[in-house]
Amino acid sequence: MDTVQLQVTGMSCSGCEQRIAKVLGRVDGVREVSADHSSGHVHVRLGPELADRAVLVERIEAAGFEVTEGASR
Repeated sequence: MDTVQLQVTGMSCSGCEQRIAKVLGRVDGVREVSADHSSGHVHVRLGPELADRAVLVERIEAAGFEVTEGASR
């Protein structure tokens, strides 16, 4: 499994973490999401079908947050 790490602004509470986890959990290929509002980090574990990073960013931004730094795999 691959992992994508994103830096996200706009998360201020555990509810924000849950919202991001819920939104990304609906993306094909996403196996696990971990979000931390205090650091702004979002870690996404991907399965063999590997979701596209652009889709992850799009979904986060559609939920009202901003991805400020790129991803690493």
